[in-house]
Amino acid sequence: MKAIPVDEAFLKVVAIYESEKDKVDAFNQAIRTANGLITKKKTEAGTADVTTATSELTRLKATKTRHSQSVAKLCEKHTRMAGEKKAIETQKTAIRSQLDTHTASVVTPYQKRINEFLDAFNAGFKIAETKHSYNGGVATSSYQLVINQTAIDIGGGKTPSNMPSFKNTLSAGDRTTLALAFFLAHLECDGGLSRKIVVFDDPFNSQDSFRRHQTIHEIMKIARQCAQVIVLPHDATFLKQIWDKSPPAERAALTIANHVQMGSKIAVCDIEKACQGRTANDIDDLQSYVTNGAGAHIDIIRKMRVVLETYMRTTYPINFSDRDWLGDIVRKIRGDTDHPAAPMYDELNEINDYTAPYHHDENVADYTPDTIDSTELLGFARRTLKIVNALQS
Repeated sequence: MKAIPVDEAFLKVVAIYESEKDKVDAFNQAIRTANGLITKKKTEAGTADVTTATSELTRLKATKTRHSQSVAKLCEKHTRMAGEKKAIETQKTAIRSQLDTHTASVVTPYQKRINEFLDAFNAGFKIAETKHSYNGGVATSSYQLVINQTAIDIGGGKTPSNMPSFKNTLSAGDRTTLALAFFLAHLECDGGLSRKIVVFDDPFNSQDSFRRHQTIHEIMKIARQCAQVIVLPHDATFLKQIWDKSPPAERAALTIANHVQMGSKIAVCDIEKACQGRTANDIDDLQSYVTNGAGAHIDIIRKMRVVLETYMRTTYPINFSDRDWLGDIVRKIRGDTDHPAAPMYDELNEINDYTAPYHHDENVADYTPDTIDSTELLGFARRTLKIVNALQS
């Protein structure tokens, strides 16, 4: 056989064929590899835990979000504030420890001093179990009242009215006395008292008359320790007793005078003149009668008039003169709606009508104790004390 020679064109075609065949083989291999990966992933997907996959996906998304610029800034701020909070908590713990130590060294002596004041005022009760707490994050103190050897909790706004507590076991006078004892004990602990002005706003209000002298004594003692004392009483005779104990060069008496057209004015008060005819005994006797029925009926009636006359003259010096008696005062108020004492007209008029028949000496013989109704007199005595702000609760 004779060999057929291969020309150049054939060889080129064969080379192209082989090249394309290699490409097809490589493509088929890629397809086989891809099919293997697909088969493997299908197998994995068929046996995978959806919950775990979902959780992992959520974690990955959160990680991506955490490292975003806006969230990264918030995380840095949170980390900084958490550190600051921890530092504050540490400081708070240290301060609370200091406060506990201070309270332990102060509360017991403070309680003891308050009870000494209460004893001086013949209060008949004391405080006990003084302690502190941090309810609501605020440092507060609490204590118990001890009345007739019985401990009573202070209670609060939600304490039932039938349960003994601060609000239903102490009279208004006792509450005033307790507040004054707290105030005096606090002043004694004030290291800067010598540079301060101390104001007593009606310190004798609602207190029993036997506490008058002790209250005056405590005020005078404070006056010797502080820069200045200002006493704002409703009872002129109480002020007169303080006035008498004060050095003349260091005292001043002022009053608020009601000028109808110009309003109220602060003016110098002649305390000696203001108390003429109205002594501490007048008020004490009326209070004693209201408390225990002590005193002659006719004397009580006369003192009612004297007390009211003096009170009206000193409270409204522009409107009433020293020559105005209770009847004159009532007549000046009657019908004058602009008069500063107009709101008291009805009370004053009724008391004047009640006391007038007993006021004149020539009529005294017409009345004997049994003709004066004690219940009616008690009511008018209470009304008189109420007008001059001296009614005890």
